[in-house]
Amino acid sequence: MKVLLVEDSVLLREALTEILSGCPGLSFEGVASTQAGAISLLQQKPFDLLLVDIELAQGTGFEVIKATQADSYPFKRPLCVVLTNHAHNQYREEAKKLEVKYFFDKSMDFELAIETIEAETKKFIGAH
Repeated sequence: MKVLLVEDSVLLREALTEILSGCPGLSFEGVASTQAGAISLLQQKPFDLLLVDIELAQGTGFEVIKATQADSYPFKRPLCVVLTNHAHNQYREEAKKLEVKYFFDKSMDFELAIETIEAETKKFIGAH
């Protein structure tokens, strides 16, 4: 499962890649800290999972997700997982509108997010 990690916190990027690097079948194929960087990567190659923060150094994770829904997006749409410190109701509603499958609060749901990504990777491998 090819993952694009969109997160502006260096510490969190390192933590996520370290924790998930032990997950069989999962590989981080791209990392971006800005909306423009993430969208650029999305246009270059396909990803199976988009792990995205909402508030980025520049831009938002929602715009990154929208880029995968555009008619011009050249690949199969990745599974979207939001992991954010900004788990406000308006953000949850926006994520729902964008058909985000998983929305996690970093401070409360971090372990659950990791477990969910591992489970999705197993499902993905079983289907391929």
